[in-house]
Amino acid sequence: MSDTVSVQSDLNPIDGLDISRLENEMKNYQQWMDERTEDAYRIAEVARAKNLDYKPFVEIPRAADLAGRTEKLLVEYLGEYEVAEDIRKMLAKHDRETTSMLMAQSVARGFRDQGYDLVTAIDVGLRVGLAILTEAVLVAPLEGISEVRLLNNIDGSQFVSVHFAGPIRAAGGTAQALAVLIADMIRIELNVGKYQPTDPEVERVKEEFGLYRGNLQYRPSPEEIDEIVRACPVMINGESTERIECSGYGNVRNIDEARIRGGVLLVIGEGMCLKAPKIRKHTERMKISGWDFISKFAEKGNKKEDLEEGTFKSRLTEPITKFMNDIIAGRPVFGAPQEPGGFRLRYGRARPSGLAAASVNPACMLAMDDFITIGTQMKIERPGKACAITPSDNTDGPWVILDDGAFARCDTIESFNSVKDRVRNIWDNGEIVIGYGEFMENNKNLVPAGYSMDWWASDLIEELSSPELVKAFCSIMNLTSEQCPTGVPGLSREQFPDINLRFNIRLKWQRFLVGQQPTWEQAKAIAEKFKTSLPPPHNPWFLDLPIEWTPQLIDLLKDATIEDCPPDANPHLMPKREEKCLRIKNGVANWDARIMSEMSPEELSISNLNQTPGTPHSIGEFIFENKPAAVWSLQQHGFAKACALTLGLGHHHDGDDLVITSGWSAMMEGFGFSIDEDKPIMIVDSKQVFEDRINKLRTAKSILVKEEKRLAELEKERAIQRISAETNARQQGKTIAETDEIGRIAADSIIDEGPENASKYLASQIDRDDYRVDGILLTIKKISKLRWHHSAPVRIGCRMGRPEKSAPRIMNPMAHTLFPIDLNGGNQRLLSNAANKQSIRVQLGLRTCTTCGKKSPMLSCHHRKMNEYGETMPGEKCGGRTEFKKDLESNRRRRGEITTVPIASMIEDAMITLGLERLPSAVKCMKKIASKNQTPEALEKGLLRAKHDIPVFRDGTVRFDMSDVPVTHFKPKEIEVSWKRLVNLGYTHDYLGEELTSDDQMLELFPQDFIVAKNASEYFVRTAQFVDELLVRYYGLEPYYNVSNADDLVGHLICALAPHTSGGVLSRIIGWADCSGGYAHPLFHASKRRNCDGDEDAIMLLMDGLLNFSREILPANRGGQMDAPLVLTTRLNPTEVDKEALNVDSGWYYERDFYEATQDCPHPKTIANRIDFVERRLESVAAVRGYGFTHDCASISAGPELSAYKTLDTMVDKMNGQLDLGHRLRAVDVRKVASSVIRSHFLPDLRGNLNAFARQKVRCLKCGHSYRRIPISGKCIQQSNANNAGFGSLGIAKSHGDLCNGNLALTVSEGAVRKYIKVTQHVMEKYGVDTYTKQNVEWLANSTNSLFQKTEQGSYRYLISYDYLTEGPVICSGLTHSSNSSFVR
Repeated sequence: MSDTVSVQSDLNPIDGLDISRLENEMKNYQQWMDERTEDAYRIAEVARAKNLDYKPFVEIPRAADLAGRTEKLLVEYLGEYEVAEDIRKMLAKHDRETTSMLMAQSVARGFRDQGYDLVTAIDVGLRVGLAILTEAVLVAPLEGISEVRLLNNIDGSQFVSVHFAGPIRAAGGTAQALAVLIADMIRIELNVGKYQPTDPEVERVKEEFGLYRGNLQYRPSPEEIDEIVRACPVMINGESTERIECSGYGNVRNIDEARIRGGVLLVIGEGMCLKAPKIRKHTERMKISGWDFISKFAEKGNKKEDLEEGTFKSRLTEPITKFMNDIIAGRPVFGAPQEPGGFRLRYGRARPSGLAAASVNPACMLAMDDFITIGTQMKIERPGKACAITPSDNTDGPWVILDDGAFARCDTIESFNSVKDRVRNIWDNGEIVIGYGEFMENNKNLVPAGYSMDWWASDLIEELSSPELVKAFCSIMNLTSEQCPTGVPGLSREQFPDINLRFNIRLKWQRFLVGQQPTWEQAKAIAEKFKTSLPPPHNPWFLDLPIEWTPQLIDLLKDATIEDCPPDANPHLMPKREEKCLRIKNGVANWDARIMSEMSPEELSISNLNQTPGTPHSIGEFIFENKPAAVWSLQQHGFAKACALTLGLGHHHDGDDLVITSGWSAMMEGFGFSIDEDKPIMIVDSKQVFEDRINKLRTAKSILVKEEKRLAELEKERAIQRISAETNARQQGKTIAETDEIGRIAADSIIDEGPENASKYLASQIDRDDYRVDGILLTIKKISKLRWHHSAPVRIGCRMGRPEKSAPRIMNPMAHTLFPIDLNGGNQRLLSNAANKQSIRVQLGLRTCTTCGKKSPMLSCHHRKMNEYGETMPGEKCGGRTEFKKDLESNRRRRGEITTVPIASMIEDAMITLGLERLPSAVKCMKKIASKNQTPEALEKGLLRAKHDIPVFRDGTVRFDMSDVPVTHFKPKEIEVSWKRLVNLGYTHDYLGEELTSDDQMLELFPQDFIVAKNASEYFVRTAQFVDELLVRYYGLEPYYNVSNADDLVGHLICALAPHTSGGVLSRIIGWADCSGGYAHPLFHASKRRNCDGDEDAIMLLMDGLLNFSREILPANRGGQMDAPLVLTTRLNPTEVDKEALNVDSGWYYERDFYEATQDCPHPKTIANRIDFVERRLESVAAVRGYGFTHDCASISAGPELSAYKTLDTMVDKMNGQLDLGHRLRAVDVRKVASSVIRSHFLPDLRGNLNAFARQKVRCLKCGHSYRRIPISGKCIQQSNANNAGFGSLGIAKSHGDLCNGNLALTVSEGAVRKYIKVTQHVMEKYGVDTYTKQNVEWLANSTNSLFQKTEQGSYRYLISYDYLTEGPVICSGLTHSSNSSFVR
């Protein structure tokens, strides 16, 4: 078989699916969800109708689709104007982006026709368009646009000014860019003029980009900014978001403030510039005038160079180093970019994977010292920026070197644990499974696939095209026909008319073949008969072996002996030993395991090697790049063992001999040897072949070096010419742009005459590129008649990102109730402390009771009723509904005013209402509430939360955060739920269509079901009990949940919500996973506008949200409506979720032509017709059901319980763990990691802490008041409130009372400044860093020591000011900080 791609017909992703069964299951599932949701809403509506909450109705409206969500999300803007049905009609005809534009125009015109002013019409239309673009779950339509204005140009004409705010970031670049286009389309529809910017307005935007210190994916040049601002038909405006002010163009017409407008920069940089191709697509298709300027940006970076004949183009997959930026202390690097020993790429999607998640063997997690586990984020080299980690057992685990020299692979947790204490080096990290769809989503070219068992199986499926060939295969593998699947998998569609049966036969064969473990003789026979390549472990890592080593290795193999393999002392380790083994005499003589614990020298080359173990060797220097890791392996292990390690050949030591037990037969075949009993026989003069190749490469090197010197001289001459011309231009007063152009012309005037011999230079470039891409494999292919492919052509560099999370959502500081008590509760804000004061003074919105007419800050009047004697009656409140008598003034954001609250009596009444005999211990309140009306929730809710020990979030709900982890299939035993219980929840059949009768059967997850982290179970049990008690004691209704343990919660509904969104998604608990991740369907995560790259989201019990959520309690500041369930999506539609989910792999395996195609690194789109992924399944039930997966796992909970980053206590422990692991990983240069951590983490932290110490305030330990400057007295000078007597009980301060006189303390301590100094010095001493970094650390450490100099009396002497020129602290003498935390002159 050739290595080229064969042309085949499109793959049909529906083949093999039982569509009718899947449709029936989905129908029943959706009916079940609808009925339970309706039941929950009915009960909640009854409770809310009692008028005890902010609104007498449930404030989380339901929506089944994008149209409904849009209408309900924007209800405050749309009012009675209905848009849902129009959106549905347009979505039936157009894509979402086109619909957003047409609907925006339609709504704006509709509002205008109804008599609304132009500003309102434009504003509402724009928000509707933006909501459709963002699936109506983001806060961007509400808060990403602060306002729309109609302003005037210089000539008096009107134009549209769109004011963007910070939350527009959440919308993403596409929505940001199209929002501007939508505004222009509305402008055209309503006949408003174009924006004509003045020069100051243009220069203002340029200045803002120059001053902005935030992260932007793209920063346009001043010329690009000028072109966009002048040509854009609408003004991209915004509110100030940064503290930095523009000094050059601070006061400019049409711009409110001098401070930087972050929203403007986001929309121009990440929207208009980066998403220009999308804008151009729509402007050209819809023929929108005035957007010609965008073509320049759309074509930027897409200009393909027309390669002239003879021009060289590299095939090399270039390393990507971006993920190595900003390495964080305590979070290890697992592999440098493309470094041998790093994770080997294996294409596929494990069942707990997809949507930016990747899978590794659980043994790999343990080998990384538990730093990665399920849900841990890894920053990766390709294809995306990051991924969450999940388990997959059907992949290679790590290769390890043990203390006795044995080299083997651990594929299970049990096998790794059995040798864990003996592991001295992680030679190879194992495999990482990443799907085709991840490359598609990230718009990255595919990289060459390694020849794995997956590819081998796909090869054989095509080749087994007749019963005779199937019989021949069985004969080679010593299998009977009963042991193999039925049917002939290689029959074409034309030969096999039953498509579904053909699909199932091929799938069964693929699963069968992947599980085979052919011996060397079987693998070779199959390769000769069916033209396959050799599968692992008979496919050494030839790419890693330096060609300079091959002649001496061949000599070594000539003298080796072949003998029977002894019994395996570690049978649980992989790979399994061959029948024979290869013995290399004295191959490991004088080998010592202790050298593996030593640091490699900073400078290491072949020429300065010391005495090495094993047989003598004489290896020349590397031809192209130096390979320090390879040289260090020589120094540690000697030549024979280093070669065996580099090729990935399992071996052990027998005295001074090296005994290779696996993979050696393939190596001998590749190097031209045959086997005659116990001696290798060379049948091809491979040594001469390799030496010829080496000489050719050395010749190429000399030609390349000569040309590089010539080009360097040419660049030097051009630089001199350019500098000279630019200097003259500056002296003539030319502008910067003119000066640059003059310099460029001058440099180009020096002609490049080209290489001395162009053809030889091109040939040398090709030779070097071939060696970098294929290593010695090209030579192996000449020597051996078998077909060969690389087993590890690409390594994925990666490092740890965020640790996994599974914890309650707790506000900072934690509270049980949304009731403010200011400082009356002490530092811990305890309700009991406030109650001791009887009455407190706090800022609340004053309402008026509709029953008694009295003022009350509560929703229900808190005033007690009077008995016949005029005495108040405990527990007998007025209870009348309160309301505001007037609207909030336009110049105020909140209603609150300082008022007296009889907190003690209110607590007593609440306890009587609930039937509580005593106040729950440690009821924590808020200091202030930031809502618009500043109306607190009922105290009863907080008391019940405190009783059940659950915190409240700012919107009144109880939440639990979990890392987002995808899964499409599960087993009942994995989620700790019996199969009988699951049958009642709709899981009647397994993924194969068989009736569910066992806990071991595999089930496909319904798209809105959720597997919750196990440590959340007890928390949600308490939450459910709180809700039940709330229903019974507060609302007077029957309990809803009736739960006593976690099992009782299975089948109950929840609401899931991402922090940057404003729309929840309905879900159902079906079980518990013993990990820190929340397992759900990829489409479900996408419906929250999330992927699974390491982020975490919250879930809440649905009834809790329905009863306790209110818009009225949300903060009134910008972004206050984020992370709030303003609308609930009840039904998941794959066409209305984030498009990233449509690229998730949904096939069971990749066809052979996919693997062949990857060898040429094509763009994924070019072979999309041959891949099964979600987008190709749309318009059928297969878009949500019938998914496949390529790699299985023993358990979705396999792996460490927690990341070591969370279990290690101190930063010193974390840092030591990070560097100790890096030292054992072959793929990591621990010295570089140490230097990077110091530069990117410790030094900036130390500088920042020094600055913070210099700018800090001092705080009173008694009353909490802060001072920017220390009072002369050295004590707090705030007046204290009177005691609870007379007017003091009303919070009135004594006119001549005592001062607070509390001790003052620094808010930034010495320990906070010094915390990383010792660990930094330890790292420098142990691992060494570059001179610059070392001097930088020493200078900052000396500065810190000088800051905290002690006097003879043991106190510190310093005076702090701040130099705004150097942005650093200025330390003077004259002020001491004594041990009693007070300041004295």
